[in-house]
Amino acid sequence: MHTRTSLENPFKGKKGFWNRVNRVVYTFTGPAQVGIGRPEEPYVAPADPVCPVCGKLMAAHDIRRGDATTPTQLNCPA
Repeated sequence: MHTRTSLENPFKGKKGFWNRVNRVVYTFTGPAQVGIGRPEEPYVAPADPVCPVCGKLMAAHDIRRGDATTPTQLNCPA
């Protein structure tokens, strides 16, 4: 027999319109679904990453970082 674990509604007893709305919605949606459902290994970056565009090592590339109005540019080696 499948038993459903009941988590306490975090919006229960709080004042305000949006807390009332969230209290009702929470009964249908429940808490956020985080993770992939099994233990995960921590991410390990590759030792020598390659460019997804040209396939050469990223160390040979020129990356010009942008700011709020300018996009970042990736310049592949010739």
